Amino acid sequence: MQGVSQDLARSKRRWLVLVGYMFIAMSSQIIWLNFAGIVSPQMQDIFHVGLGPISLMSGIWPLVFIPISIPTGLMVDRWGFKRVVSIGGLILVVFSWLRLLSGGNFWLLFVFQSLAAIGQPFVYNGISKLAGNWFPEGEQALANGIATMGQILGMVVALILVPLMVTSAVYSLLQNNIVVVSLIVTFSVVFFILVSKENPGATVPNPVVQERAGTQLKRLLKMKNIILLMVLFLIGVGIFSGLIQWVEAILFAKGISSLDGGLVGAVMLIGGIFGMVIVPLLADKYSKLKQIVIVNALIVAVMLFLFSLKMDLVYYVVIGVVLGFTLLSLAPIVLQISLETAGKERSGTAASAIWLASQVGALLFILIMPAFNTFQMSLKILTSDQWFIALVFTGMMMLVAVALGIMLDDTRNVKSAKKDAGGN
Repeated sequence: MQGVSQDLARSKRRWLVLVGYMFIAMSSQIIWLNFAGIVSPQMQDIFHVGLGPISLMSGIWPLVFIPISIPTGLMVDRWGFKRVVSIGGLILVVFSWLRLLSGGNFWLLFVFQSLAAIGQPFVYNGISKLAGNWFPEGEQALANGIATMGQILGMVVALILVPLMVTSAVYSLLQNNIVVVSLIVTFSVVFFILVSKENPGATVPNPVVQERAGTQLKRLLKMKNIILLMVLFLIGVGIFSGLIQWVEAILFAKGISSLDGGLVGAVMLIGGIFGMVIVPLLADKYSKLKQIVIVNALIVAVMLFLFSLKMDLVYYVVIGVVLGFTLLSLAPIVLQISLETAGKERSGTAASAIWLASQVGALLFILIMPAFNTFQMSLKILTSDQWFIALVFTGMMMLVAVALGIMLDDTRNVKSAKKDAGGN
């Protein structure tokens, strides 16, 4: 009877642990985009600096993520997700509050904001380990979905809350906003630390714990699925980042106001929130991971080709919802495939490799998309339909993602999974 009671307690506890993680993931995104929605005119007028340095405050986060990702993933596999995510959360808390010391000095604010970025890979790379250790296979994709949904919720909160609080170029308003954001982050981290714990039933085999970092990473990079998933994440997260960054400029060039362009970006995020719950739920129910990757990638490709055309606002809104729903829901499915490919013992390192690829993709697509547009304009091709070539390129890349999805080994097939993992 005591064993049954303990199992029941753990069953309830796993959802509390997941909610705690979702809060801390949300908080990391709020800090990241703390100033993205008030670049002009608020930040420019308060600090008297140009658009470039202010935009770099957000752009530097993926750069910081890249060199730290793999080491933090290895730490997750050795220490467990709670300790590593907690370290990341505490880094976020400390530097979030330290931003108040910058006063009117922009570059001091820039330094503290950039140092907070160190905490993000500690947080991200614990997702798969948490899902694998606390949830049965039939719930793991959903757990990955709810966890990653926290990131999108953080983006929505940042892009809505901050402009509402900092309505004009007054430093006291910005200071109040930093305090509110820091309180949110502090509460989230304290809540996570209090409610989270490692599942006492999930033990890590000694050979994996003792395995050298280089050997562990080398073993993972020999797995076909992991390489394919890294490229998939590079493409998917890259396209999402490029769209979110440039959606207002893209639609403005097509005759849609900046305000309405922001609406399309917002519905894309809202669609993604629903997709990150519904699609993983269906994936767990019907045990179809590979198939969802293929279908979703194909739908995203079609939506991107449609997005390249000139249409009325209502069509862009519908396309935005479908894009967000199908594109963002790929993230938890990819993470679940990586978990089933690498196994729980190496899930942190596998996730870190995939997240690293995603940050490279984000940087590439944010730079490539406007470059394609400049190329199109310089050659005077379709001058009345700017961004056409850039969007067609993203659609073609999603067709590449479809091909990669077809090449994936189906991890829900026992023989295929064992072959892919080298029998480990």
